[in-house]
Amino acid sequence: MLSDVANLFGSELAVPSTDRRLTRRMVDVWARSARGQFPSWAAMKESGLGPDIDWMFVVDIHRSIGFPYFTFMGERLARLSDVHLRGENDWTMTVLDKATADINAAVATEAPHFRDDELTLCDGRQLLFRVVTAPLAEDGTNITHVVGAASGRVAIQPAAPNLHLVD
Repeated sequence: MLSDVANLFGSELAVPSTDRRLTRRMVDVWARSARGQFPSWAAMKESGLGPDIDWMFVVDIHRSIGFPYFTFMGERLARLSDVHLRGENDWTMTVLDKATADINAAVATEAPHFRDDELTLCDGRQLLFRVVTAPLAEDGTNITHVVGAASGRVAIQPAAPNLHLVD
């Protein structure tokens, strides 16, 4: 693993404990910015994303051919491109790949799409992961981009039982 997850996320959480509802806050800003139509990324930024913006991304769906074409990526989320997952067939999959996996679902449903997942990191630790994606439209009508926000926490491993030798 190029980066230790604990260094990226803190000892346990991908975002501070006060920010564990990142996905809900992003959808709230998305809905406020929409005003009866699909919001634009500019409208969402004007609504005030605060520090949540560090865990968000925007993908241009028309330029995404085979891979997401990012027009924005938060500083903290960008670090997840080095965090690889344990795969059965594909060991190149990263946490960032999982965060962007649902961009088409947000376009198809024309609404926010939530996903909770438990990912296995390449070192065997479990990451409890939550991501939301939602459609954006520069003109309010035709979906052109997808915004997303991701958060998670490294699952706390149960302590090994205390073993005592019996004489």
